[in-house]
Amino acid sequence: MGVKGKQLRTVRGSFDLSRTVIVGSPTNPNIVYGYRFPSHPRRIKIGYSSRGLARVAEQATAFPEKPLIEFVIHDRRARTIEGAFHRALRGRQADTIGTEWFDASWGDVLAVSPVLRKASFAYNIVLGCKIAGSALLGLLGLVLYPLLLALIAAVISGASAMPVWEFGRDYIDGIFGRAPSESLAMARYLMRLAVMHDVPGLIHIAALAPIPLLAWLPFVRVRAQAF
Repeated sequence: MGVKGKQLRTVRGSFDLSRTVIVGSPTNPNIVYGYRFPSHPRRIKIGYSSRGLARVAEQATAFPEKPLIEFVIHDRRARTIEGAFHRALRGRQADTIGTEWFDASWGDVLAVSPVLRKASFAYNIVLGCKIAGSALLGLLGLVLYPLLLALIAAVISGASAMPVWEFGRDYIDGIFGRAPSESLAMARYLMRLAVMHDVPGLIHIAALAPIPLLAWLPFVRVRAQAF
């Protein structure tokens, strides 16, 4: 059976490493990896590869779901590090074929690896900063909502948007310099301008759209490692 018009790929897609704890330089292909499958969240496979995550990709083709890569350690001593993991977790070795599966939680893995504990701490700091940034950007979207709604309402009703923009610019410029009650009063005025034009509900949704979009920005994945 031939494949016409398409080239058959041996590996498709990429791993989502946005929540993976990564240690060392990705340019080093010698790695120790740990992954789980969504259907078996308590069981982890800890192995070695001299070809980066290509080895994990080959293993994953035997299963109907993508593995969740928990950690990747790039190190020239990867084979030795793998052995150290196996010895430290030997009491948790799973009853499976092979020697690389363990019934161990993420806490169990961290307990036997100072390197991962340090990297995980840094990862949690970064995650905390992302959450804080997401909250601030979401708040910015909420602040912009009355102005966007008033501008859209003016445009679709055929009125001049310039007076709304001038007032809105003053509203934005002084958002951190004036009393919160004054900013709230200005936001209410912008909302009243929009209501005067009897805008449909879809316009409200359009004006609210920047809130989730801005809040998601810190979590946009900028690096994904291909197979």
